[in-house]
Amino acid sequence: MSSIHAPTLAIRLEGGLLSPDILESALAGDLPGQQPRDFGLDGSRSLTDEIAGVFADAQAQWALFHRRLARTPPNPPAGGGDWGGAATAITRDAWVIPFLSLLGYDLHANPHPYEIDGARFAISHRAGAAADAPPVHIVGVRQDLGRVPPAPSRTGGVRMAPHVLVQEYLNRSEQVWGLVTNGRTLRLLRNSTYLRRQAYVECDLAQILDEQRFADFAALYRLIHRTRLPHTAADARDCWLERYHQHALEQGGRVRDRLRDGVEQALLILANGFLAHPANAALRAALRLPPPGEPVPDAVAAELHRQTLRVVYRFLFLLTAEDRQLISHDPHYAHYGVGRLRRLLMHRSAFTDHVDLWLGVQTLRQIVSDATLATLLGAAPLNGDLFAPIDLDAAVIANRDLLRAVRHLAWYGDPPRRINYAALDTEELGSVYESLLELHPTITWRGAVPVVAFAARSAERRATGSHYTPPELVAPLV
Repeated sequence: MSSIHAPTLAIRLEGGLLSPDILESALAGDLPGQQPRDFGLDGSRSLTDEIAGVFADAQAQWALFHRRLARTPPNPPAGGGDWGGAATAITRDAWVIPFLSLLGYDLHANPHPYEIDGARFAISHRAGAAADAPPVHIVGVRQDLGRVPPAPSRTGGVRMAPHVLVQEYLNRSEQVWGLVTNGRTLRLLRNSTYLRRQAYVECDLAQILDEQRFADFAALYRLIHRTRLPHTAADARDCWLERYHQHALEQGGRVRDRLRDGVEQALLILANGFLAHPANAALRAALRLPPPGEPVPDAVAAELHRQTLRVVYRFLFLLTAEDRQLISHDPHYAHYGVGRLRRLLMHRSAFTDHVDLWLGVQTLRQIVSDATLATLLGAAPLNGDLFAPIDLDAAVIANRDLLRAVRHLAWYGDPPRRINYAALDTEELGSVYESLLELHPTITWRGAVPVVAFAARSAERRATGSHYTPPELVAPLV
């Protein structure tokens, strides 16, 4: 798999719990702790052969589960009761427990809810005989992991969506890692300080098994096998998953630094590309750029910088929204979105002197900011100030300069790796925002060509009191 490609669609990384590079390395078998002995195997055959055997057994068990499920009632019992009824028992006994046993799990049912500070958490199982083995919560295949069950639990636990139940338990206990599943979807969770955003690894078991996606199953095996999780809460900070998570955090810091540098480079490329393009006489007049050789007032450079910032903010917003699939699920949107520019980065022939790509960006801006046009692509209109018209919208920029700028926003490192905006949290984006406030643009003449550069860091951030507050300070305050 190329390092700039998106990860598999059957395994979803949400909230930066693990990095895309971890998933790619798992698929390639390049992670530490990926030898047969690390999975409790004797090494008599390769790990790939072992995974292939487990995959075949899982497919057989999945087929048996579906045959049994087809004979169960389709709806929950009238008048409430245990959501899913027989389907819950079949999901648990005919599928999830046998499936997880193929991954090395020895599940033990919890006879009573866990109690923490007066709250009761009815976690169905734990991943071992020890009382503090990692939690594994199993619900019926007809229960959505993100939806609160319609009937109160008979165990007297907190009435929450299954995902929220496990996440809240992890956050309030000494446990660090846990699983929740309805048989079709399996999620790996970690205790988290995020208040609004979930963080998890999601495996679409139905897609993996129905479509016989062996590579995805191999990644699942390598990431969620029982040997990846801690034995008990006491050794949670030393398990393989925790090591992978800490690597993701360190990598997130590197991505943040690279993105900060990338945004700065993108601003310079855009500003110079717009300012020097021969078709942009109207833009230079609107900015009141003086004739060649005369000093350029700081106000001119500041106004151009303000507008290029707006363009970069739009790109960052759209890259994040598109990676999180928040704008539109209409397949036609792909022909207009920023993702199209990211795909063109792979084609050297796209780096031309034409201006059609910028005109396409303007079409996208009009689509997402107009209620009628947005509806045609199944998108909600983004009619805030971010997409309000600016002088640059009426100007043009060469495809070569536009794609060079997008490349700094979409890739990082050498060899280039794709920035996964879906995994970036507000801390990464907030630090980038802070760094932009410190840039001080200048315009000087190089012959008859105006050149934009950044001088020493300014004091604007301190003067305006603009700072990003990190989540570890926000959480206790809220």
